[in-house]
Amino acid sequence: MSEREPREGGFEGAAEAVVDTRRRPSIVWLIPLVAALVGAFVAWRTFAERGPAITITLASAEGLEAGKTKVRYKNVEVGLVEEVALAEDLGRVTVRARMVHGAERYLREGTRFWVVKARVSGGQVSGLGTLFSGAYVGMDPVLEGPPARTFQALDVPPVVTSDEPGRSFVLHSYRAGSVDVGSPVYFRRVQVGEVVASELDPSGEFVTVRVFVRAPWDERVRSGTQFWNASGLDVSVGADGVRIDTDSVMSLLIGGIAFDTPADGGSEPAAAETVFPLYENRAATRERMYTVRTRYVLYFHQSVRGLVPGSPVEFRGIRIGQVVDVRLEIDPSGQGFRIPVVIEIEPERIGHLPAPEQRHAAMDALVARGLRAQLGRGNLLTGQLVVSLDTHPDAPPAAIVWQEPYPELPTVPTQLEEITDSLTQLVKRLEKIPFDQIGADLRGALAAAHAALGQAERTMASTQALVGPDSAVNQELRRALVELTEASRSLGLAADQIERDPNSLLFGKGRE
Repeated sequence: MSEREPREGGFEGAAEAVVDTRRRPSIVWLIPLVAALVGAFVAWRTFAERGPAITITLASAEGLEAGKTKVRYKNVEVGLVEEVALAEDLGRVTVRARMVHGAERYLREGTRFWVVKARVSGGQVSGLGTLFSGAYVGMDPVLEGPPARTFQALDVPPVVTSDEPGRSFVLHSYRAGSVDVGSPVYFRRVQVGEVVASELDPSGEFVTVRVFVRAPWDERVRSGTQFWNASGLDVSVGADGVRIDTDSVMSLLIGGIAFDTPADGGSEPAAAETVFPLYENRAATRERMYTVRTRYVLYFHQSVRGLVPGSPVEFRGIRIGQVVDVRLEIDPSGQGFRIPVVIEIEPERIGHLPAPEQRHAAMDALVARGLRAQLGRGNLLTGQLVVSLDTHPDAPPAAIVWQEPYPELPTVPTQLEEITDSLTQLVKRLEKIPFDQIGADLRGALAAAHAALGQAERTMASTQALVGPDSAVNQELRRALVELTEASRSLGLAADQIERDPNSLLFGKGRE
C-alpha cells in the first residue's frame, strides 16, 4: 500500500498525513559536534601552550601562596606557584610552579630563583613594593647550560643578576674583616661594584671573596691591580702630621673594598675570575707580599700580657714575621703550666739567605752563637709586646729542638726579668744576715757609749767647777796675777830709780 493512499477507517474528507522518512541526519546534530571539536581544540591548544612545571626548594615559604604567588623576571610574570608543600625531611619547603610557554630555553642549571620581599641588609633596603603586592618569586635566567627543572632557591636575592654587564673577580685574604655580601667596591672613591660572595675556603687557610665590577669600570682591573679592605679609617703619622684616610662614610658603616692599578700594573684588562690578593688596607699594598713562611714555637716563663696574634717578630728592630698563636697549656712534664708562642718568620724579608736545604744548619749555627728570642716592649702606652730575635753571646748554651709540628727556638728572659732575678737573689742573701744579733750588739754598744758619755759629762763638769770663771782657783790666780803685776810695776820703778841714781842703790833714795 502506498503511503499516500487513505487508510481504511479514516475520516471522510480529512487530509491524510504524509510521512516522509529522511535518509540523512539532521543538521542540528552538527552543533554539539562542532562544540566538541572546538572544546577539544581549545583543550589541545591550552595543553600545547602550557609551560613547563618546575620545582623550587626553599628554606621557608613565608609570603608564598599557591595559586596567587607569581614568578617574575624584571616585573614580567613568567610563572605561577601552583603548590607549596613541605619536603619529605621537613627541613625545607618545596614549591611547584608552572612557567609560561616558551620558558624552557631559560630553565638551565645556572638559573637562579629567590623570594622577593621587603629586606633591610647591607645598608640597603629592597622589596618595599611587596609590602602592598605581596611576595613573589624572582628569577635570574641564563641561556647556557644543561636544561633543568629542579632548582635550589637562594636564601637572599643576588646582588648582581646575570644580565648585568661587567666581570667578576676572586680575592683571597687571611680574614674577611668587615666585608660582607653587598658591600660596595670602590675605584677612586666611586662605587663601581659590589661584593657578591664571601666564604671560607675549604682548606681553612684563607677567605675567598668574589666581587663584581660593572662595565665599563671592569676595564680598569688589570693584571697588576691591587685590592684592599676599605673598611674603617687608615690613620698614619708622618713628618707632615697625622693623616686620616677613608673611601666613604658608607664603607665605615658596612665595610667595602677598593682597588687601584699602579703605573706598572699592566695595560690589558684582566680576564673574568682572575684571582687577586686582598690586602688589609691601602698601606699594606705598598708592602711586598711574602709567600714563604717558617714557623717556630717559643716557650716563655714570664707574663705575655700584650702579646697577641699579629704582634711583630723583629730582629734588631726590623720586622721579619709575626706572632701566629699564643696559648696556655699544661706542661707534659708535670711541672705546672707553660706558654707556647708560635711565630711565623718570612725568610724572603732577609737577604742573602742560604738555600732551603742549608737553612737548618745555618739556624743551628746562629743559635750556637747566641741567637735567642726575647720579649720586648713594642708600645709603652698600650703595653703591646713584640718578639725580638738577637744574638746574646753570654746566654747559656742551647740548641734548636727540631720537632713536629714546629721546631722550638730557645728564649732568654727580658732585662726586667733579669733585674728581678738579681733582686731576688740579693734579697735571699740579705735574709741570711743576723740582723737581730747585730741589733742586740748595737744596742749594747750604744748603752756603753751612753754610759761613757755620762762619765765624760761628769768629768767635764768637775773640770769646769775646778777651772771655771767663778772657781776659787781662778780667783786665787787672778789675785796672784794682780800681785804679780804690782810687783812687776814696783820692779820697773826701782829699775828706773837705779838707772837715774845708781847711788841710791847704796845710800838710799833720799840722799842727794
